[in-house]
Amino acid sequence: MVKIIKWLSYGLLAVTCNISAATVKEGLSLFNHKEFREAKTVFKSLAEQGNARAMFWLGVTQFRVGEQFKAGSTLQKAAEAGDPWAMHLMVPSYNGYCDYLGWSCDESWMEKAIVGWEKLAANGNGNAMYALLRWQKKWWKYIPILNKNKNGELAELAVKSGGYKAASFNVDIPLDIEKRIELLKYAASKNYAPAMLYLYSASENYTGIEVDIDKVDLLRKVLFLGFGGEIIFYYERMVPEIKSASDLSQLSVKEHKLLADLYYYSLINQAITGELDFKSFKWVYDGQREGVRIELFSPEEKKKIEKKAKQFLVDFKPNLFLDEASSVHALFGS
Repeated sequence: MVKIIKWLSYGLLAVTCNISAATVKEGLSLFNHKEFREAKTVFKSLAEQGNARAMFWLGVTQFRVGEQFKAGSTLQKAAEAGDPWAMHLMVPSYNGYCDYLGWSCDESWMEKAIVGWEKLAANGNGNAMYALLRWQKKWWKYIPILNKNKNGELAELAVKSGGYKAASFNVDIPLDIEKRIELLKYAASKNYAPAMLYLYSASENYTGIEVDIDKVDLLRKVLFLGFGGEIIFYYERMVPEIKSASDLSQLSVKEHKLLADLYYYSLINQAITGELDFKSFKWVYDGQREGVRIELFSPEEKKKIEKKAKQFLVDFKPNLFLDEASSVHALFGS
């Protein structure tokens, strides 16, 4: 009995040491893989050691797991410990949850956040450069030509320092479309999946701008990086609509291959969203307007597709691609 207790004690000590040895980077990896409980354990251990960045992520993770009131207290402690991203989340005009949840927020945190970002940016932090571009008031921002030129220079510096959001379409940083595409291509080359989606969107929505991408290859990479299954919607547009067994039998070899790929990608995307967007069967109406289920693949083909997906999914993990510079709603999953 004594030996068993001693063995359990050693085991607990090993787990504790392993948690203590973990870094914020490792905790963030767990968070982005949606392993929130495990990430919370890592961040909590580091926060108890006074790590302000870990405190920020602990607060964000607490919000994700339903501990919203604890999150507010933790984020305030992170702000007081000097984390500028936590300071920003304590600004009520930026974070609507402040009033909604009764957090102790204050507008004065904004100026302090800017000072903190300036320090980080001086040390080459691209996300801090991006934050300053968005939130710091500069005189040249009120002169359109200067604003666009200066933003282009600073956005390029931010992106090439890791602040990839500076190139995004959904942020208020005026950039020439050519410069934005150039920066998005750079971010995409670093396997930043959100930039790939922005490039795809640009190729679909901007005429006269040379995006020069392989859409299918780009969307496949986005899925395989664990970010999302937009490739499913792309393929659904390419596959003819199937309203009967006759429609299915008339598919060409190429169209049937598209159908098989669509099912394969849906199985992978299910690991990200928990939902199977495209199934191996379809309900159609027969001549009497009654629902009839038709199988899109032979049993052998279906088994082959599912085996291929299962093999791919062995080491596959979803990836939220979130960092400190992500928006309130993205961080909190709201």
